[in-house]
Amino acid sequence: MLQKRAPIITIMGHVDHGKTSLLDFIRSSKLAAREAGGITQHIGAYQVEFAAQKITFIDTPGHAAFNKMRQRGAQITDLVILVVAANDGVKPQTLESIRFIKESQVPFIVAINKVDLPDLHLEVVKGQLAEAGVLLQEYGGDVEAVEISAKTGLGVDKLLETIVVMADLLELQADPAAPLEAVVIESSKEKNKGSVARVIVRSGTLQVRQELIVDEITGRVRLLENELGQALTQVLPGEPAQIIGLDEAPEVGSVIRDKNASYEADLTAEFSRTGELEKSFRLSEEINWENVDLDVMLGDREKIKLIVKADVKGTLEAILQSLDRDSVDVIACGVGQITEQDMELARDGKVLLIAFNLKVSSTQKKQAKNLGVKIKEYNIIYHLIEDLQQSMLKLMDATFDEVVTGEAEILQIFDMKGETIAGVRVRTGELKKADLLHLKRGDDIIANPVLKSMKHGKEDIDRIGPKNEGGLTFKNRKLDFQVGDVIVAYKKES
Repeated sequence: MLQKRAPIITIMGHVDHGKTSLLDFIRSSKLAAREAGGITQHIGAYQVEFAAQKITFIDTPGHAAFNKMRQRGAQITDLVILVVAANDGVKPQTLESIRFIKESQVPFIVAINKVDLPDLHLEVVKGQLAEAGVLLQEYGGDVEAVEISAKTGLGVDKLLETIVVMADLLELQADPAAPLEAVVIESSKEKNKGSVARVIVRSGTLQVRQELIVDEITGRVRLLENELGQALTQVLPGEPAQIIGLDEAPEVGSVIRDKNASYEADLTAEFSRTGELEKSFRLSEEINWENVDLDVMLGDREKIKLIVKADVKGTLEAILQSLDRDSVDVIACGVGQITEQDMELARDGKVLLIAFNLKVSSTQKKQAKNLGVKIKEYNIIYHLIEDLQQSMLKLMDATFDEVVTGEAEILQIFDMKGETIAGVRVRTGELKKADLLHLKRGDDIIANPVLKSMKHGKEDIDRIGPKNEGGLTFKNRKLDFQVGDVIVAYKKES
């Protein structure tokens, strides 16, 4: 029998616009059964209760997990909250989020954050959203906007009220008696627990001692836990949980099913498809290290060679999706602690070993020093990407008296008000309005342009950062530039 279930919410938006702050505020103030005690643990999702309605929030690297589930035909999100900072407006990741949302046809709410800051121009932000194809209700559109401060909690209750209303309109239902389907939102291998899968139940009921199958992985549920670390006997549709008992850690986006249940259609082939990341990168535990020829793997191209190890697969995939394939070679990647095989492959400084959200022991650091292994530890993806950008600049070609500070590719050329504008995307480093520039076509410098203006949308700016886009006009009247040309920013060495 169909029953009402909790809505499942994903939060998206540009970095530093307050996605994590919003999740943290809701979690700390509204967590269901919080009085039961215990420090919350990361299980990839958590559930709160507001106005007698349970709401499940996916607390994973937003774009990566969302896209991964969609690729594998396991879309689980009912509603997206698009967070836009009132002091910063629409940015590249905001546009990326809007594209994700529209492609998946998921309803969404705009949360305009940081409204507690002074000297804001909310109408400008709302106008930028309209330009990006998001027309708010106050302008005659169909998208609800709520003004909030994730720092003070201003407007957060109104946002939750809006979620409850929209969830009621969606009439979300599921059958607890149906065959089990639970979507994996994160997974990992842990020292004391073994393979761990963090899931949200889509239909049916997940129970202790239940025999499960996901892709070709099997197992029996030894333990179910919620975000408080409390043991559960069962998990109903719309609820999150952590499963301990599978033989291996399943892929993000895969669907766990009851091994002994009967299903109307065999969806195994659909759910076992590997995504583009698995085709591009091999996990470290799958490599036969004895047969690795490092010189062949590294090749002759000037790229940064990496081994990437992370705590969970959701985070690993977020990192891999953020890397620039033109400047980085991922020799191996995987989930879990750094191994002796990882050290051996990275010895003599040939490969940089990345440890993300992992504790590197003093013994490992000593071993790394003896082997000449470079280990860098991170817990914020964007710090990792920025460091790689700076490292890549050191590998780029430059004349003997020049130091390259940025590189951008021309993606589009268009005319506006009598001026020809180059639409660019920064690949490495940054572009600043006062930079010295080369215009390169292939390996040849064909001109030394001088910037006249730099814009993001209609806004004048002085800088375009890594992976961001903007429009450039030049003082050179007859500058011949084409799509695919590269703008190189540099400074003279003293």
